[in-house]
This record gives sequence, C-alpha cells and structure tokens, in this order.
Amino acid sequence: MSCKAKRSLENPTSSQLFLQALCLQTDPPACIDKILASNVGLSSLRIAFQYNATTAFLNGLATDALIYLQNPDIKTIGGGQFLTKILLAIVDPPFFWDALVEAFKAKQLSQKAQQCFGWLLHQLIATQSNGVSPYVPLAEEMVPLFASSPHLCVRTMAQKIHCMISFASVSPIVFHGDLRPGGRHDNDLPDFRQIAILPTPDEIASTEAPFLRPSWVLDDPSTESHREALYLDSQFRLMREDMIHELRGELRIALGKQTGRKHRGFVVDRMRIIGVSLDDGLEKKKNLKFAITFQCEDDLPQLRKLGNHAHRKAYLKKNTRLLKHQSLTCLMVGETVLAFPCVRRDEELLAKTPPEIVLELEGEVPITSLLLKAKPTALFTILQIDTALFAYEPVLNALKRMQALPLARELLFWKEGDAMGTPEHSVGLREAISMLDKSIGQDLRDVMDLDKSIVLDQSQMNALLSGLTQKVSIIQGPPGTGKSFIGALLAKIIHDYSDLKILVVCYTNHALDQFLEDLLDVGIPIKQMVRMGGKYTPRTKPMALQSQQSSTRFTNLDHSVIDRCKCEIEQLSKILKRSFSENLQQEISIRKLMVYLERRQQAFYEAVQVPTLEDGMKVVDEKGRAVDRYYLLRRWKAGCDAGVFQNEQNICDASDIWTMDRETRQLYLSQWEERVKKLASGKLCRQILRYNDLIDELTRKFREKDAAILRSKQIIGCTTTAAAKYCLDLQAAAPDVVLVEEAGEILESHVVTALGEAAKQLILIGDHKQLRPKVNNYELTVEKGEGYDLNRSLFERLVLKGYPHQTLHTQHRMRPEISALVRHLTYPDLLDAPKTQGHPPIRGLRDNIIFINHDHLEDGSLQIMDCHDMGSSSSKQNVFEAKMVLKIVKYLAQQGYGSSQMVVLTPYLAQLHKLQRELKNEIDPVLNDLDSYELIRAGLLTPKDIMSCKPSFLRLATIDNYQGEESDIVIISLTRSNPDHDIGFMSSPERVNVLLSRARDGLIMIGNSDTFTQARKGKAVWQQLFALLRDNDHIYDGLPVKCERHPYRTALLSTELQFEQDCPDGECLEPCNAKLNCGLHACPSLCHRLQDHSMMACRQKVHKPMPQRPFSVQRVQRTRRSMLSQMYKYQTYTTGGITASTG
Repeated sequence: MSCKAKRSLENPTSSQLFLQALCLQTDPPACIDKILASNVGLSSLRIAFQYNATTAFLNGLATDALIYLQNPDIKTIGGGQFLTKILLAIVDPPFFWDALVEAFKAKQLSQKAQQCFGWLLHQLIATQSNGVSPYVPLAEEMVPLFASSPHLCVRTMAQKIHCMISFASVSPIVFHGDLRPGGRHDNDLPDFRQIAILPTPDEIASTEAPFLRPSWVLDDPSTESHREALYLDSQFRLMREDMIHELRGELRIALGKQTGRKHRGFVVDRMRIIGVSLDDGLEKKKNLKFAITFQCEDDLPQLRKLGNHAHRKAYLKKNTRLLKHQSLTCLMVGETVLAFPCVRRDEELLAKTPPEIVLELEGEVPITSLLLKAKPTALFTILQIDTALFAYEPVLNALKRMQALPLARELLFWKEGDAMGTPEHSVGLREAISMLDKSIGQDLRDVMDLDKSIVLDQSQMNALLSGLTQKVSIIQGPPGTGKSFIGALLAKIIHDYSDLKILVVCYTNHALDQFLEDLLDVGIPIKQMVRMGGKYTPRTKPMALQSQQSSTRFTNLDHSVIDRCKCEIEQLSKILKRSFSENLQQEISIRKLMVYLERRQQAFYEAVQVPTLEDGMKVVDEKGRAVDRYYLLRRWKAGCDAGVFQNEQNICDASDIWTMDRETRQLYLSQWEERVKKLASGKLCRQILRYNDLIDELTRKFREKDAAILRSKQIIGCTTTAAAKYCLDLQAAAPDVVLVEEAGEILESHVVTALGEAAKQLILIGDHKQLRPKVNNYELTVEKGEGYDLNRSLFERLVLKGYPHQTLHTQHRMRPEISALVRHLTYPDLLDAPKTQGHPPIRGLRDNIIFINHDHLEDGSLQIMDCHDMGSSSSKQNVFEAKMVLKIVKYLAQQGYGSSQMVVLTPYLAQLHKLQRELKNEIDPVLNDLDSYELIRAGLLTPKDIMSCKPSFLRLATIDNYQGEESDIVIISLTRSNPDHDIGFMSSPERVNVLLSRARDGLIMIGNSDTFTQARKGKAVWQQLFALLRDNDHIYDGLPVKCERHPYRTALLSTELQFEQDCPDGECLEPCNAKLNCGLHACPSLCHRLQDHSMMACRQKVHKPMPQRPFSVQRVQRTRRSMLSQMYKYQTYTTGGITASTG
C-alpha cells in the first residue's frame, strides 16, 4: 500500500495498513511530500492515529511511525513547516495524544515509546515561535517523570524539554530594585519575542530608561534554572538598545532637539498619500510587500534643475545614496512620529514631476498608526535615518526564533574543574587526530595532503588538536602568529577525514574572502565550498551562491503551495487596493455608520430605525421623496427631529437620544466615526499582515533551492549578518561545525545566532587582546563600566571565565624591534620566527621605528562623530599631522616604495577625511570599505568619490578597521594634541596593541607625547610605550632621514619646508655627478635615487669640427624635472598611485 492515500480511511484495518506503508517508505521527505500533496493524505494520517488507543498500538505501530517521522531529512523540507503540519494533525483532535499521555503517566510505555513521546512533546513546544506554547504546562508536569527514567535517551529528552520550557518563559527575578521588563510604553514587554524590532512612536517619546540586565546575572547561581532564557533575552535587549540609541540620536538631531552636528540623512516634507504599491513598478511581474506611495508637493532640490524625465532618471541611477533603497526613514505628521518605514527605491516614480516615493511598512502598530492618519489632505514628512538597520534586524530576528541554545553547557554553564566536552567523530577523523598527536615537530605534508612542507611548533599543534577534540575550542593568536592558517588547517582536516559540514563565519566580507582563499590554498576543492552574500573576489566568485546551479526540482506539493500563495496574493491585492482607497476617504459613509450602530450601539440603532409599513406602502418625507433606511440617521446627524416619524413608538422610546442638542450629537458622531475608522483600519491591517506573510512564504519557498545547494556543500562561508539573515536556509543545511574567524571582534549575539540546532562543535579563533566588537552606545560598553558589557565578545568572556584555550606563541610578521613593543606591553611570551630577523632597513631613514613628536593642537569636526570614542559628540583632526603625512609618503615614494607597501592609519574619521583631502590631489588614496561607509554617512564623500579610487592607490584606514591586516610600512597619525590631555578612546590598550602590530618593516608615528603620557585616562600604557621608545632612541622632533648614496648626509625634517629644502629629490643636496650615456658629461641634477644613467641622453651643447664639412650638434639643457621624467621613461619603479617625483 502506498503512503499516498487516494481516499479517506474507512476502518481500523485500512488505518493499520496506511501506517505500515508509511514506515516502509525508503525516502521519508518524498513520502511526506506525497501525503501533504494529496487531498486526503493529511486527513488519512490523522484518522490512522485516532482509530486505536490500545497500549499495544501505542508501543507498536504508533511508535514505529513516530520514529519514522524523526528522520532528520524530514525537518529540512519546507523550513520545518511540513513536519509541523504532520505533527499537529496527529495530536488534533487529541484522542491519540491523550491516550499517549495517560499511558506514559501509568508507566505503560516501552523505552522507544517513551522516547517518541518525549520527542513529540519537544517538537510541539518548539512549534510556538512567539508566546508561550499551550503544551508547556504538560511539559512541566512531565519533566520529572522523564528525568527519573532508567533509560538514558529518555533522561536526555528531559533535559531538552526543560531547556525548551525555560525559553518559553522569562524569569520572574527582579534586578536593581523594582526594575523589571514591561509597562514603560507599548513596546516594552516581558517576553522579548513579542517586542517589535523597530521602535514605536510611544517608545521614541518615552523618557524612561529601558529594561536591561547586567552581564553578571548570567553567573548568578539563582538564575541557573532560567539562564538560557535570560541569556537570549539579555542579548536581544542589549543589541536592540544599541540600535535604538543611534536611531533616537539621529531623530533628535533632525528635529532640532539636539545641537552639534547636522542631521546625516535626507528630509522630504509636504508629501501626500496617493495609493498603495504591491508590485515592482512598471513591469508588474513580481508581487512585493505592502507599501504606500506618497507624492511630493515640491520637487526634490537635487532634481529641480534637471530637464526631462530621462535626465532625472539618469541622475538617480548615478546617485544611489539619494533615498537609498531599503534605507530607514522616520515618517511624521508635524512633529508626531508615526512609523519607521523603509524606502523602496523606484527610480521611475522618483523621476516623475513631482516625485513619488514608495515606503514599506511592517508590523501592526506602525501600519495601524499610519492608516488612522491617512487622509487625502494630510501632509507627511520623512527623515532619512542613517542607522545600519541591516546590521541589526537579521540578528535580532534570529534571536527571536531561537528555541534552544546549542552547546549551552560549554557556553553558559561551564565552571572551573568541569571536564571538557568532546565531539563524537568518525573513525577516519579519530585516526587523523591520533596521527597528528604523534607528529609534533614533523613534516605534515603527507598526513594532510598538502602541496608544501609544513612543520608545526608545539603551540600550533596544541591549537590544532584542541580545535579537533573539544566541543567548544578557543584559539588565541597574537598579531602575526598565523591563526587564520591554523583555522584553514582545521577546516582541511575535518573536510578530508569526515563528512561533517562546516560553517565558516567572519565579521566582514574582506575577512571572509581572505579565509576562503586560504582554504583554496591548502587544497580544499572549490566545488566543495559555497559563499553566501553578494560580494566576492575573483577567486571566490565561482563559489558564490549566485553562481551555483541547483539540481532541485519542485514537487507537486511545492507547486501547489506556490499556486495557492499566488492565488491568495492576487485576491488580497485587489482587496487591499479597494480597502485602502476607501480608508483614505475623510467622510465615514452613512452605511458604515449604520452598521457600526447595529453592532456596537444598539440603543442608538433602534432609535434611528425607519419603521416599515405593514401594507407595503412607502413613506415620503416633507418634500414628497421616498425615505430610505438612513432617513432618521441623516436627520439625527443634522440636528433635526424625527420628521415624519416623530410620533412612532421607537422614537418616543428614545426621547433622550432625539432631544440631544447639536453639540452633544456631534460629540457622539465624532466618537463613532473614530471608532469606525479604527475598526476599518484594524481589519485592513490584518489583511496587510496576511498579505506580507504570504509574500514571505512564497519567498521562502523559492529560496528552498538555495537551501538545497547549501546542503550539497561541505563548507559554507558567510558573514555574521548573512548567517542571521539566512538562518532558515542554514538551518536546513544543518552545519555540524561552526568556525568563527576574528572571533574577538564579533558580538556574542552574532556568534550564537550562527549556531544552528545541528551544531556539534564551535571553533573560535581570534585575540581578545586586540579590539573589541564595535557598538554605537558607549553606555553599554565594558569601558563605561555599567556592567552591560555588550562589546565583550563570547571569545573574551569565556577566556576571562577561565575556559581552557590555546595560544600561539611565534609571530612571523614584525621585525624584532617592532615585536619587542607588543611583547613588552601585551604578549610577554611572544617569540620571533627566524625569518623576521632578515627584514631590510627602511631606505632613506635612520631608524625603522620612529615617533615624531610635536605640539601642534588638534581641532574637532562636528560633521563627523566617532561613535566608538567614549560617547564623544565630535571627531578629531590635526592639520599639521595630515600635512606631515603627505610629505612622508612622498619622501618614501622617492625612495622607491610603492603604494602597496605603505598604509596610513589614524584613529579618527575626521582625520581620515582630512588625510584623504590632503593626499588626494597627489596620490588619490584608497579608503578602507568600512571607513568609506562612515564618511559617506557623514556626507563628506559620495559613492562616486569612492568609485573613482583605484585599488593600486595608497591605502588609508582607521586603526579599528585595519585590524587583521598588515603592510611593510605603517604611518600613523595619532591626531590627539590638547592641553587637557584628553585622548578619548586611544586610552584603550587593545587599540594601542593593534596600531603597533600592523607593520612588517617600518613603523612611523606622529603625535604629541605629552598629551598621551599625561592623559587623564589610559596614560599607563602610553607611559610604558614611550619609555620603551625613549630607551631605544626612537623619539624624534622630525623625520630622521639620510641619503642612501651619501650616508654622511643626514637631516631631521620637522616642517613641510624642510622637505623641499633638504631633500627635494628624495636624497640630499650633493650633485649627482653620474656619467650620462655620452660618457663625457655628468648628470646636472641634485642627488636622486636613480643610479643607472646608461639610458639617459646627454643634452649638453657640443661643438665638434667634422673632416669634410663642419657642423655643430646642439644639445639643449633641459630643466631638472623634464630630465627626470625622461629618465623614468626608461627606468621605473612601482609606485602605484603615488607621485614619485624627484623634483
């Protein structure tokens, strides 16, 4: 008998045969697909479980069927929704379920049946993603019975159910006196899963501090029973408050309630609602989420001077930052905040005259608020809020969806003395681990199937083995120790010796591409890897998800789901357009008012009922017109009496209603119309939410092909944001191992949301002594000291807790003089690899570590705010340092150093912008992507400015955004120089560590030593650093230069003018004197780097008599700059975008 029923089951025998056939199917996902695709499949399954409630059935065929449904492949189809439908059909009606519960209580179930009952209960609790599941009370009653079972599998299920219960409720523990969640505004709720991601108007208006738990709560023994629930609750609230803080600040600036810098976003006022948008514009080929179209009364300032529609549209295509797609806005009427919609950028509509703007809204509260204000005459304003919603929303939604925390024992409950959890490995992987354990100090080329010889030291081998043998492993890699290489080897071993699926997670696209290229370099086939996200390098492009071809074909059930969604979407589209148009009307129709009175105001309804004549004759009014059913209601609204019906019984019985004065009647009418509008808006809102849910369902269905591609690969790479955004796809792929690169700079919430239900192992690779994760709200940071510690990574938290971790000890990057600095300040056990001894000295300089001391003061820039700078309202810049950097870069270029060999770093965005302007005319620097984003946000650069920079040009970056990278020569503008000795976030030892450890060959710093050594906060680390620099004679009052050709010629360049006076061509003032190609004359230039003059033509005048007829060969002496230009025509050195002028 097939599991695909063709007709409903009619008797117990057919039910038994149906379940037996179900259990015999060899392809569980296909079987479930057939059941759900059939018109009677689901009902047949429900009936099959209802016909028999005997103990024999429960322990026999019912148990077999439930074991069959536990096949892990079933849960991957339909994002888990297919399994949910099956299980709900089994337990509703509860005939079978009640019998199963009673048999368990009576201890009549076998071991397998008990495990199946526990699994079913666990799944039923998990189906409730928001709110408390109705099965929780039963689960609380059952847990002690499960826990007392003699069978391990049943006791394990007790732990899982207990964990799930703890997630279904929030601990009642109160912290900080009476502070508890809920009651501050309409979006402050005890259950964090019920909190809307975007704030409501009431929330923005609220002046009460939000409910936030300090981090120590998780270590409080009294919270142990609810620790997992508290953990997710705290992570959600803290991260959301970080988002709201930035949004709230931008809004206050835009409304003029906070002075200082200008609002960063775009403002459009005097807009009117003209309709809804439910598709992709002119094409109308794709249904999109509900959105509202607004028409501007005035043209946009940027478009006013443009000509026709085509010119306007071309401008919009080039300037994508103008009302950028999916950018967050604040929608207002006057100064009243209504909602926070996102822009759906339709260039065709924006190019109209006047422009039309489409805004997407989601959530019941914002949609209802707007619908109540929606009138043809209402004028709206939008403020473009430049908050990076894309970096928050996916993670916050992923936290809401989490029903359990994988590896919770290690992440939350581990304490000193506990045994380390060990993952279960295949035979092949166990053998590989054994071979590695015996190969310390030996070549691993054959063991790991590598193209080149590799010998690991003790610390590297310890790190490698811990990553293979611990459920949660932590590998600390100080700068230059090759921690990414160890990560690549770990992925290689797991890939080669097991079929475990690995999810590689990085914070940035740049770091992700670097690591994926490392995996290619160690020999992992590209066909085994897939990269999620829209950015990639030429090497990682072939593994991009968009480049993959899916072999998955939709089944009959899939097509039926798609057709159903499309049909319902089409129907709802028509309803929404009609209902929204009606909602826009200012006047409430007399018909709607009568319907409202009939349902909600019975006394008034009876008072305005037009009596019907028994003889069927029609009544006419005073003017001889036939009255309709609304005659009395119209007269009552107009303040009149009952007219021709004033002597009727229902009128006399309602004399108090009919004797009301006009003012009282208007008061009632206003209340009724407002309530009618609210009811209509509520109904329309529910239709909108249903429409959006259908769009989501359809999108998920089409994304199942992507999920199939992910399941087919052994290594999946993505950023932390992508991991949260596509968590349902990753959940279907079910990765076994999550490997996190640069884990020390990733927020804990980003890591835990990347852990899927199937995760058996977590490998954290990073360094907690470098920069912490970035947050916007200084009040939530470790540095502020309020105890929230949002920017403390999971990596750092576990290390500080004493969780065992491995540290790499040998650095391969810095010359020993540079590594000595970080060794003394941060890593006392750091060793130098032999190859670091051979770094060449920097040409043209007398030292390889240089600190240029000065006393030129900084100034602030209110246009830019460094949100990581301890709550500072402005960024900092230093004009003197910017100009000195320009001269230093040009001088090094004259020594033959190319742009790819240098990088300019600074802590501050304002100084970054100042440097960019100073260097642009002569060098055109390339900015780090993250810094470019910040400068665009501040309005100081346009995307066009960034696109015009070429990759070969000089690199500029903030210190924070250069972590994890390196360069031959690093030039650092410290910027801070003030009499108050305020160094802001430069007080952080982690930031000092990063800036000192980026250089391979040379380190040049420019700053005011007095400001840093006498700083009000953080001076200790700077005093240590300057003591080291002073003891080793690295502190100067200028740039200490020397001539490479004439080493006895030296200079100390402390001003711009000195560079031109003392070394105009990059060397000294000695004449060059090198012989030109004529062999007679010397080069007339001053000393310069070019030494080979064999291709340099002589331009001296020479008068030479000829034997037959004399003539003169005139050689004209050219200017020095032209001559050098000719020289470089024949002999050049790489300078990238640097102008290596010797003139």
